[in-house]
Amino acid sequence: MKKWAIMLQDKIIKQFDVEEGQRLIIGRGEDAEIRIDNTAISRHHSAIEIQNGKPFLQDLCSLNGTVVNGKKIDFIQIFAGDDIIIGKFNLVWSSTLEGKETLSTPAAPMDIEDATIFTSGKPTKPTGKTFQLQATEGRCEPTTLPLAGRTSIKLGKAPNSDIFTPGLFVSANQCYINKKKDAYFIIPQAGWRKTLVNGEAVKRSTELHPGDEITIAGNTIRFELL
Repeated sequence: MKKWAIMLQDKIIKQFDVEEGQRLIIGRGEDAEIRIDNTAISRHHSAIEIQNGKPFLQDLCSLNGTVVNGKKIDFIQIFAGDDIIIGKFNLVWSSTLEGKETLSTPAAPMDIEDATIFTSGKPTKPTGKTFQLQATEGRCEPTTLPLAGRTSIKLGKAPNSDIFTPGLFVSANQCYINKKKDAYFIIPQAGWRKTLVNGEAVKRSTELHPGDEITIAGNTIRFELL
């Protein structure tokens, strides 16, 4: 699935590849793989991934939403020709890029509405603290997941989940845990089954602290500092 592009007013801002099994976060945060430094974009705005050769797009509880063909989405498969809007920008396939102008200096400010800087994501600097997710109850797989080097972790019933959490009405993409600077945040997704942290339903992006327990349909996972 090569050559995707972020565009603004028919100008190519940034092109990138997405490989099978890869998941890239698009956002304003320094740890985003596809970074768009603009106030219309949330720190972790959207994520694009390839599953069995098919591209999927997820909104990461962004402020302005991710819109596909005029509708705000949570997590869907996308197709060539879809009109995808992230903030004020367009996400497009390479097949539609012929004849489009590419900015010669994508890291420089643009004189379009407001100063906008586009750069690739920078690796997060190590802080000396390492964390892991440890399943303490239920049938999670794997039961232990070190978080070193990870910026996004998916929990749910999807086969490619980082932690598979079975159970009645559990969503394929039940929730995500994303790293923002030195902290980890759990981001619930829409579905019948609620995601709980320390026994309370999580309704929005919430910071995790060592010892917090995440519960999904009888599966309990503890967020631990090593």
